[in-house]
Amino acid sequence: MKNNIINKTQKYFFLAAVCVAFAGCTKNVFDKQDLQGVDPSIWSLETATNLYINKTYDLVMPNWPLATAMHNTSDEANSGNTTLLYGQLTDNSVTDIAANNTNPSNQYYTIRRINLAIQGIEEGTLPDNIKAKLKGQLYYFRAFIYFNLVKLYGGVPLVLVSQDINEDVLNVPRSKTSVCINQITRDLDSCYGLPYAWSLSSDGGRITKAAALALKGKVLMYWASPQFNPANDAARWTKAYDASKAAYDSCLANGYDLIANYANIFLDETSSNKERIVWRTYDNITVNPGRGTNTEQLVRPLSETTANSGSGSYQPTWNLVQAYVMKNGLPITDPASGYNPVLFWQNRDPRFDASIAYNGVVWPLSAKTGRKQWNYLNVTEDNANQSKTGFYTRKISNPNIAASAALYNSNSGGGSGMDWIEMRFAEVLLNYAECANSIGNLAESQTLIAKLRNRAGITAGTANYGLSAVTAKAKMDTLIWNERQVEFAMEGKRYDDLRRTRTFHLLTGTVRQGYRWTVKSPYTIASMESLALGYKPRDTININNQSSYTAAFTTSTFNLDTTTPINFPTNYYFYPLPANFRTSSIVIEQTAGWPGGSFDPLQ
Repeated sequence: MKNNIINKTQKYFFLAAVCVAFAGCTKNVFDKQDLQGVDPSIWSLETATNLYINKTYDLVMPNWPLATAMHNTSDEANSGNTTLLYGQLTDNSVTDIAANNTNPSNQYYTIRRINLAIQGIEEGTLPDNIKAKLKGQLYYFRAFIYFNLVKLYGGVPLVLVSQDINEDVLNVPRSKTSVCINQITRDLDSCYGLPYAWSLSSDGGRITKAAALALKGKVLMYWASPQFNPANDAARWTKAYDASKAAYDSCLANGYDLIANYANIFLDETSSNKERIVWRTYDNITVNPGRGTNTEQLVRPLSETTANSGSGSYQPTWNLVQAYVMKNGLPITDPASGYNPVLFWQNRDPRFDASIAYNGVVWPLSAKTGRKQWNYLNVTEDNANQSKTGFYTRKISNPNIAASAALYNSNSGGGSGMDWIEMRFAEVLLNYAECANSIGNLAESQTLIAKLRNRAGITAGTANYGLSAVTAKAKMDTLIWNERQVEFAMEGKRYDDLRRTRTFHLLTGTVRQGYRWTVKSPYTIASMESLALGYKPRDTININNQSSYTAAFTTSTFNLDTTTPINFPTNYYFYPLPANFRTSSIVIEQTAGWPGGSFDPLQ
């Protein structure tokens, strides 16, 4: 039953309480009742096997990224894990592989659960085409788990069978990273019996062949990227290109594509949103509430949330704000861009307005037409918990939800019910574009970025969406990485990209910054917010008129990192295995670059 990674006292965990019941809601694959135990006969029953797989979705599919989590920490947001950001990690700081030896904190709990099902389905009596669909979902999740571990640690112990404590060798050493990558791609190749789309609406969120192709391209791109490939082995990029192109072409041929309106990517949960490839579904129902998310409460300013308890947790930095290019595609540093450093929001890449709430912007939260968001220092309605950066995130908020319904409660529902999209077509496109550039196909890469920028609302103009001056691979790499930063702003992907491209350590010595608006004399906060005239004078300020705007506010940038700058040592590109995991076996080596480490994650 057990491999050495799981405490021996847990050896019959799967017979006792592997599965948790879900009741009531039938919105999606996650909301169906699961089994209370495992009987070998279930593998010959499609419905019973599906219930077991449904629990696997719940265990493996990522949730909405927490703003404070380590793997969402970067220069794009104020919140985050400062232990990581300031170079203070220890060999027990990153516990993704096993927070402890209990289930399901140990990833090998879920891996064993998957291995058990794959073996059982294979030995069962279901028709081959049904087996292929069932096993395909499990192979995807096994690949997904191992890929997430490899991104952090390099090679890890590969356990591909449901081990028997009495018969199998339980001391499993770390496999080379290359061996892990090969196994991950083999698992994803085993998903090709899956459909490109499931026919039942209740199967929304199930893994598809498109998901497997997309993840394979992503895995091979990571393997070719500087984190794993500092010597720049060209053969890796060729394999990554082939897989990423195959994913892109297959997705397009089977109905996936960019949707027209960038601002609707997370709001549109209908079947017409063909940009979504992998997602976890949520709901906000109030009768028999099922799977909810409190993201709406967290992302909004204090004044537009239940009981005025919002926090604006997802707070963009000035660093992120500066990353957006202009509507003509040129970076703000280009003299021809037309950038106005005072009215910095004007004529920017339209993804800026879809993502960033700045001082005075129209943001009709709670369905209040024409409502303006004011972020000046000590603004009355939000002052008790105002954004520390001067900005809020619009992108992952549904403005039509009333303030009273923003909070999710597991007993009464509410919240946004917004699905978390783990993989969307834009990522497939950007992976393909980066791989094309890396094998020397600059024009092909530019064509793909032009498509993405066209969807964003950037104009072609005379500079071909700002691409005309990008004539070398290195410049195109920089542009693509910046494109990823703004396309996936506040989606938790910046951290992975900084590590994958080995550019995180280049932030060492820099700081994250905020932007401050201060009410200017003779105005006062009281006079700005007075209702003596029947309206608040601040709402008459034309923020797009520079003289009107500067008459009301003084502005400045300030450091968010006040005690120490960012410090990301290069050994952070591969983390150490935590002590409780490593000491469970005498054959598991520590990662090189950490105390006692000898395992080379680059092999």
